[in-house]
Amino acid sequence: MSYGHASHQSGLDADIWLMTAPEQPLTDEERENLGASSMVSGSGVDLYTNDQWGEWQVSAVRTAAMSPAVDRIFINPAIKRTLCDRETGDRSWLQKLRPWWGHDAHFHVRLGCPTDSPLCVQQPFLPAGDGCDDSLAWWFSAEAAEELANRRQGGPGRTLTLADLPPACASVYYAE
Repeated sequence: MSYGHASHQSGLDADIWLMTAPEQPLTDEERENLGASSMVSGSGVDLYTNDQWGEWQVSAVRTAAMSPAVDRIFINPAIKRTLCDRETGDRSWLQKLRPWWGHDAHFHVRLGCPTDSPLCVQQPFLPAGDGCDDSLAWWFSAEAAEELANRRQGGPGRTLTLADLPPACASVYYAE
């Protein structure tokens, strides 16, 4: 548990790659060495989706967001902006898409707490609306670019410990 997001350790989070499946089946070695394809080009205030982004990716993100089990999805701000600009009709699913740095080759799905898990702590409710507003515009501002630069200068995050995880995880960790 020396790397990764603590949220992935809870069993409620998963990353889903945005790249399409290769034409041919991969060998074990090819699969293990497969790199991720970014759907975003540019930097700072000039981020945009590139030619890797297409209908398959839109469908994958929309399908995940429309699932009642999904609480929210973290995705690159450029991808969120592209979806905000092009989606018509029922846009309610866009509310679940939360912009966050990175997430240009995958999207991060956070499930809601299962009803049979009383120790699970549900995240705060999402703001009303589809999120295609000033809160999204901020991600393309000079202020956001500066904050990202400051985060990158901070170096790697601290090492995760058992204390960072929900208390119920300790019983699993120490079980024989």
